Amino acid sequence: MPDFFETDEELKAFLDRIPSVIFVRKAEAGFPVEFATANVSVFGYEAADFRDGKILYADIVHPEDLEAFNFAVISNSERGIRDYTLEYRVLTKGGELRWVADRTLIRYGKNGRISRYLGIVSDVTKRRELEQRLDQEKKKFRYLLDSGVDAVIIHDRDGNILEANEESCRLFGYSREEILKLSASDVDRRYGNYVPKLMKKIYQEGKAVFSAVHTRRDGSAVSIEVNACIMEYEGKTAVLAVVKDISEKKQALEDLLHALRVKKVLETVVNNSPVIVFLSGPSEQRPMEFISENISQFGYPAEDFSSGKLAYADIVHPLDLEKVRDTFFRSYKEGRTDFTEEYRVLTGAGDVRWVEERTFIELDEDGDIEYLYGFIMDVTDRRQNADFLRLRFDFGSALASGDELNETLRQLLDMALEIEPLDSGCLYILDWDSGEMKLKLYKGLSPGFAKAASGFEKNSGMARLLQIGKPVYRHFSELSTMAGLKAPPGEKLRAAAFIPLTYRNRVQGVLQLTSHLADELPETARNQLETIAFELGTAIGRIGEKTELRQTSSDLQGLFNSLKDFILIVDQEGCIVHSNPAFRKRLGYPEKELRGKNILSLHPHRKVLEAAKNFSEILDGKTSLYSMPFVDKEGLEVPAETWFSRGSWRGQEVLIALARPEPVV
Repeated sequence: MPDFFETDEELKAFLDRIPSVIFVRKAEAGFPVEFATANVSVFGYEAADFRDGKILYADIVHPEDLEAFNFAVISNSERGIRDYTLEYRVLTKGGELRWVADRTLIRYGKNGRISRYLGIVSDVTKRRELEQRLDQEKKKFRYLLDSGVDAVIIHDRDGNILEANEESCRLFGYSREEILKLSASDVDRRYGNYVPKLMKKIYQEGKAVFSAVHTRRDGSAVSIEVNACIMEYEGKTAVLAVVKDISEKKQALEDLLHALRVKKVLETVVNNSPVIVFLSGPSEQRPMEFISENISQFGYPAEDFSSGKLAYADIVHPLDLEKVRDTFFRSYKEGRTDFTEEYRVLTGAGDVRWVEERTFIELDEDGDIEYLYGFIMDVTDRRQNADFLRLRFDFGSALASGDELNETLRQLLDMALEIEPLDSGCLYILDWDSGEMKLKLYKGLSPGFAKAASGFEKNSGMARLLQIGKPVYRHFSELSTMAGLKAPPGEKLRAAAFIPLTYRNRVQGVLQLTSHLADELPETARNQLETIAFELGTAIGRIGEKTELRQTSSDLQGLFNSLKDFILIVDQEGCIVHSNPAFRKRLGYPEKELRGKNILSLHPHRKVLEAAKNFSEILDGKTSLYSMPFVDKEGLEVPAETWFSRGSWRGQEVLIALARPEPVV
């Protein structure tokens, strides 16, 4: 470029005449502009306003696009991308909105850090507007023309029909002129209380699939399945409905049930068993053609499903709904005729239950899904048992992860609070010196509660509860009176459990767990809590034992290191396994060099045979003492008498040698 333009003025004139605006932005907050071409005036700004710092580049980016702009800068920089293009909106000086395409080149300084961003910014507003208009037209005509043999209707939010194809006219028996004068209330018998809710759902979610019964011009009813979605029609938001006549399919299903003469038998058997039987359509919402009366175990009458008031998808837990749909459609695409899945449902009372569904897919002659049938079973208790086994595994993992008491206890308290309906609790540990029960951890409770219940003396109500020796399950108001707890009035605790933690018949602490929602803990939860409390007491006791053992080991190691006498631990071959600092210091060897060295090599060369004979007699148990000088690293002899005894070191049989050297003169 410098060779092509003779002067900087020629280069500047060239840059000012190209349609794109060039910005050199600093890698600083708000992206200060170091250079801008004069044609930035197309946006109403002066280049000098940017250079002088009056305007930052971030100031002209549309506020709704600024986050995406910043994210693009950061993500591309982190991935090492030096050249990328991003489209976003900017505001002109007059407040007008413009779409721009920003090709950004990232430049790095000598220190390897980003120093500048070179942005080549082009106004693409007209292109974006044209694309938007074309996209709207494509949607309108694609939905109308590609619907095949199904009826297609477009209507507004109030249900007024705006457009309809020939199949919709044939299906409902109207001419095009007549149907365009109708609304949803004219063709849907349930408009009064159902359609407004459905319209609201469609506008909120953007789409819906449902079954309905509409009325033809001659008054006859037609069963349909509707796939509805939101679209733009003539500049306004409208609903596009693709309508499929399922009257014959529905009748075929009814005929099938009656032909087999099992419907009544099936209902009688199933309604008196825990297994729910169903027959449903294949749409996403799973409208039920038949569902057994024992769906009432979840708090719903079967009539709500058969009448269309409820679809099965309405009771599936929102967090599991997408997974359930994916399993269904994936099974169909993979050519499977049945599948099994576990997921959660919501009962009429708002409780959560786990179910196992076994579904069979029935196909028609063309390979399309005709209907689904299968079984649903409540497996909540089984899931809770499985979850408890997982808790036991996690419990073991927590104990195996280390001896840090606080972290281990925190993990175990979290595990206990996974048991429904618990949501809060605290853990007290007994101080053996004072006899006081001290609060160690708490969760789901206010700091005010923790302060009020931070500890209990050995003669307190808490101690009297401990004397019972068994778990106590009460409403928190009763338990607080028994234990002398004074919770803040705003805590609103209900169901409570007070469980002693014991190890080797000694109380280690107390696990106090509570619920803000339930008034009573179910039996399954109590069993799980008592098992966890047993494990927790064992964990605390064992960790205490380990702490004592470490302290004892530390004390012994200190004694070992402070002895002036020589202490050596050698294996059956005479190789040194361990030695104390006094021995290493006197002989001048580092610990690493001594380890594995044969004890015979540390005696004078002239006495090696005698030392070997003595060592052999020691191994045979004939003697336990020999007088033999050691030789230090410099070759000087260190007279000493050495006593040997048998012992064990880290699971290995060894000889423990104690030598008393003569004092250094």
